[in-house]
Amino acid sequence: MASNAPNTELNPKRLALLLAALIATAPFAIDTYLPAIPAMADDFGATTHAVEVSISTFLIGFALGQLIGGPVSDRIGRRPIALTGLVVYIITSAIITSVESSTALNVMRFIQAIGGGFALVVVGASVRDLYDGKEAARMFALIAVIMMIAPLVAPTVGSVLLVWFNWQAIFVLLVIYGSVMLFVVWFKMPETTKYRPRYAGPARRIWWTYLGVLRTRKAVGFMLTHTGASAVMFSFLTDSPFMYIDFFGVSPAVFPYLFGCNVVVIVICNRLNNPLLRRLECHQILMIGSGIQLASVIGLFFAINVFEPTLYSVVPLVMLSVGMIGLTAPNATASFMQYFPHIGGTATALMGTIQFATGAVAGMLIGHFHDGTLLPVTISMLCFAIFANLMVHFVAEAKLPEVAYDFNAPNTPNTPEPKTETKPVSAE
Repeated sequence: MASNAPNTELNPKRLALLLAALIATAPFAIDTYLPAIPAMADDFGATTHAVEVSISTFLIGFALGQLIGGPVSDRIGRRPIALTGLVVYIITSAIITSVESSTALNVMRFIQAIGGGFALVVVGASVRDLYDGKEAARMFALIAVIMMIAPLVAPTVGSVLLVWFNWQAIFVLLVIYGSVMLFVVWFKMPETTKYRPRYAGPARRIWWTYLGVLRTRKAVGFMLTHTGASAVMFSFLTDSPFMYIDFFGVSPAVFPYLFGCNVVVIVICNRLNNPLLRRLECHQILMIGSGIQLASVIGLFFAINVFEPTLYSVVPLVMLSVGMIGLTAPNATASFMQYFPHIGGTATALMGTIQFATGAVAGMLIGHFHDGTLLPVTISMLCFAIFANLMVHFVAEAKLPEVAYDFNAPNTPNTPEPKTETKPVSAE
């Protein structure tokens, strides 16, 4: 794989679009084939559950891909890791079109997810290479609002392909999408590590940088705030079909509209982030978003478990509880990444892995304690909202770091990095 950056002007909006499209490889790989799971089970002569296991398999591989790809990208660069991941993604997607058993599907999905993890982990690291503080928060917000399109359209695309073709067509689409992204990354994505010093320590020490991240207490506070706020959303996602369709009796045709209301609030909050950043610091907006989320979840808990629940009271509270991720995610990520200028890939990998793992645990706990009521999901949302607020107020540091930590010499802080003329223009 080529390691030299293409001759590309660093236009922030164009770069945000490229990075968002790169992130979308994951939701496309997960959400497009969900409608086809029963058909795949019939084709394999297996149970639906045997095919559903491939979702968990994918998430495990996705986390592993980030854990491996993050620190390696700090050492050899972002583009080689992204290109390698996309090649793996394309090849395994093509192989899946010819698998004949659920076991083979699970193996290929695991490998496919490792490639997807490689591709995704360079996104946050690239932003950290180029931007600091509020500029990073603006860039993360811009990427997030663009990539939200993927999980919205993916299930619909999968359903249409299933009606007109067969389930294999869904993975052909993934091959095409991955190939387009490979072309775009090869010719358009800059090597962002040239704007920051790469990790220069011995190769044998590269994995120890994870320990260095975990030892940075104040940064871990921001990471865990983001994890808790995201777990509120993951808890709802896990139980949303039961909540709306089974508990409230909403028809499956209406469900996508209620679900889409949450995305609308996320987008609105996301777009409010830029004007707020002109007046407030990242950590202040994070506290506001986490506080509103907690108040909404408390209201939701009482509306469902104490009073007589109705859609008119529950839906707006869910929208606020989930929608606040539009404020918390970009500011928590930017605040966390500010501590790690030299190992952005490692930091991104650790944050993504903990976030996805916590969401998976939340889903499993809700399923385990499911009792035909909404008590388990509301308890989960309430606990994680409280956790996020505790982290942002008592563990995360209210000020961004005055020094950048040098993980080539883990115990010695560097002097602040000077701003250079090679930095790109504002992300607004």
